[in-house]
Amino acid sequence: MIDTQLLLIICLIALVVSAIAYIIDQRKRKTKGTSTAAEINKKLLVFYQKSYVEFSKLPILSKFILRVRFRLATINPYDELTLRRETMRITIRILLISLLLVTVMAIFSQSFVAVLFTIMGIILLNTMLINIFVKRVEDRLLIQLVNYLEEVRHDYQELKLVDQAIYQGAQRSPHTMKLQAERIHDILTSRDPKKELESFYSVAPNRYLKLFAGVSFLVMEYGDRVVKKGSMYLNSLSKLVREIRDDVLRRRRLSYRLSLMSIFALAPIVLTFPIKDWATTYFPIMEMFYEGTIGYILQIVIFSICIIFYLLLRKIGEIEEARYTAVGARRNWEKRLYELPVVQWIVDRIVPSKRSSKHFRITMLLKESNSPLTIEWFYIQRIVVSLACFIGVVALMIFLHWNTSHQVFTKLTSDTPHLMGYMTDEEKLKAKELTDFDNAVIKELKGEGRSLTREAVLERVMLMPDISLDEIALNKTVNRIIEKMQVLENQYFKWWELLIALGIGGVGFFIPLWITQFQKKMRNLEIQNEVDQFHVVISILSQFERMNVHTILEWMERYSVMFRPALRKAIVNFDSGPEQALKELKEDAPFISFVRVVNRLQLALEKISLSQAFDDLEMEQEFHREQKMDRMNQLINKKVFWGRACGWTPVFLLIFLYLLFPMIFVAIGQLNQTMTQLLNF
Repeated sequence: MIDTQLLLIICLIALVVSAIAYIIDQRKRKTKGTSTAAEINKKLLVFYQKSYVEFSKLPILSKFILRVRFRLATINPYDELTLRRETMRITIRILLISLLLVTVMAIFSQSFVAVLFTIMGIILLNTMLINIFVKRVEDRLLIQLVNYLEEVRHDYQELKLVDQAIYQGAQRSPHTMKLQAERIHDILTSRDPKKELESFYSVAPNRYLKLFAGVSFLVMEYGDRVVKKGSMYLNSLSKLVREIRDDVLRRRRLSYRLSLMSIFALAPIVLTFPIKDWATTYFPIMEMFYEGTIGYILQIVIFSICIIFYLLLRKIGEIEEARYTAVGARRNWEKRLYELPVVQWIVDRIVPSKRSSKHFRITMLLKESNSPLTIEWFYIQRIVVSLACFIGVVALMIFLHWNTSHQVFTKLTSDTPHLMGYMTDEEKLKAKELTDFDNAVIKELKGEGRSLTREAVLERVMLMPDISLDEIALNKTVNRIIEKMQVLENQYFKWWELLIALGIGGVGFFIPLWITQFQKKMRNLEIQNEVDQFHVVISILSQFERMNVHTILEWMERYSVMFRPALRKAIVNFDSGPEQALKELKEDAPFISFVRVVNRLQLALEKISLSQAFDDLEMEQEFHREQKMDRMNQLINKKVFWGRACGWTPVFLLIFLYLLFPMIFVAIGQLNQTMTQLLNF
């Protein structure tokens, strides 16, 4: 096809250009320290800056670049030139991978439709590709933070000054960590460090830097003191280092075991085309199956399953990403729709009453899944998905009727069966002549508007030139044409097809609800792990003599993901009554381990000190650590199980539904046909 060849040429040219850019980048890295390193670096910097400006003018790429830029900006306080360079480095690599996939599919499939679906799959995968490259920067920062804290520990033991230890450690750190450390040093030595710290907490790339900056400020403000295990500050740094190392280990294990699951979930969308080409090449009769009604329905089912399981994988990924970096504000198209008076009137009559138990359950589900949607927006999403499913099924039914009619006119017609559809060139020529003959008779009968009777068909066939007057051959011809015309007359939208569309539309209404419930289930796996991290934070902060319950709640809110809404509410209500605020906190987050933490905070309000309330965290530190590691292993295994289930299910369904089932279906059809011939013989 000309379109496919043209697309292939364009992809190859773009691939070569991207490969050259990648090679230049790699050479630049290898030649650092040589006489030409500065020159190559300068040229590459100019290339990235110009690419950034030009790519930002393109409608689609501009939004993509902004997404990459935002993710990088939340990790590090880059200057503008460095931020643009890193943004374009990641963008070009993603484009290179995308072009490679499109080129490979264009070469092997030779189908414009296959290339189109590949591009659609890449659009869905772009978020995953961004996460892969940005995650490397995040991991690098965490590892550098561990090394930096070791440097601070050494310098503090020598200098006994927090700000000087932070500054000296920064000078020996890599550039990425140095920027963060110098930023913290500037905050601690500013005129109003409390105000600067609050600003830093809102933009810090991870919660460990928040905790490090906060503990350093408290030590500078109130001084260090000696506890059972030595310096309170050094003890806090040791706990923080241990926590970061555990988190890095967790990230690596999950990344290693789940990194390709999103690709596996979407791969069947593009693999259907080479499977179809292979099957029809070696078993020509299977083309009737793939081009028929069942074949198209199975293809749509596989596509739908791939998209649904990919969305489930994204929900797992979103929960994991929210543990480390800020996520950009979501554009709520539901909100804009709800602002329309007609839509608002409809939605308000579908949403359950505020006093009903259903309204309460759905509201709690949205809170527990950390959804940014209100219940009205959530119902708009459900209605839109339901309408999309209904319209999609109706459109599919109309297409299937058209395709059946098209197959009647274009499928080669043969009077004699052929094993697995194999036909010689001579047989194909005869079959085409029969098809053209039947089409001519059908069109003339339709043009005359005559009713479908055997006599009318026989009369029209007898008028055709070169018709055999043999009675047996004539009967076969008439029966064949009548059968085709009956198929054509049956191609209209039926009432039961409307019921099917309504049923699938009803199922679509529950899809967002099921996905949200799945997200809640995945988040529940993280709850105990977050409580364990609260223990670490409290064990660090409770050592400060002037620490109070309100400050502990503030730090728990900064460190939290799952319990953040409940903690935020408790902080707001704390001044109105600490006891009541903590009581409501237990009601809003009724998780047993978390309730035990809140019970201890209640005791620390008046009866005992914070250090006494949480003294077992220090006394049984090793036990708690082993328990935490065991829980982390269980959590990783559960996430891997769900991730692999979501990733491999579409692949298994592809193999069974689109390869094995068609072969079995066609083989049974051939067997029945052979048995019929033997019986008639």
